[in-house]
Amino acid sequence: MGKDYLRDAGVKVLGTRLRRLFERLNGNVTALYREELGFEQRWFALGMLLREQGAIDSGTAASMLGQSHVAVVQVVKAMEKADLIERKSHSSDRRRKMLHLTPFGSSQLAKADAISDQVQLAAESLLDEAAPGFMNMVDALDDALEKRDFALRIEDTLKGRTISNDYANTDH
Repeated sequence: MGKDYLRDAGVKVLGTRLRRLFERLNGNVTALYREELGFEQRWFALGMLLREQGAIDSGTAASMLGQSHVAVVQVVKAMEKADLIERKSHSSDRRRKMLHLTPFGSSQLAKADAISDQVQLAAESLLDEAAPGFMNMVDALDDALEKRDFALRIEDTLKGRTISNDYANTDH
């Protein structure tokens, strides 16, 4: 491989490096789901959640998936269009719409499971080879950002403060 500008730029372009890594991983998986099932990989998490939890509303789904409500609504609309899920009124609150897997959605999700199992094995192999502790590191980053989001961390550096001096030594 030739000179890698992003690698050489270091942590300054961390987000871009992570996006590139994501695209290298996700692009292949997305193509596989589309080719095999006409199914978008980004639908898989919501489908699994509905299968495991039963009917839930989009706000609850967003919270459980750790995604914005807007992002979940976009996925819901796409999955509805593909006849994978449907919205039905809540039994006790007609204004509240509950998400349900359709029979076709359940069938497609079962087929997606087989692909997902293969993706999991490939991912485990990659992590075993290159970064055995990676998932623990991802969890640690998630936890740290849950305690104090990145925007506040950037704001602190702009004000000349450091997290270790001003934040970590207090109870939050």
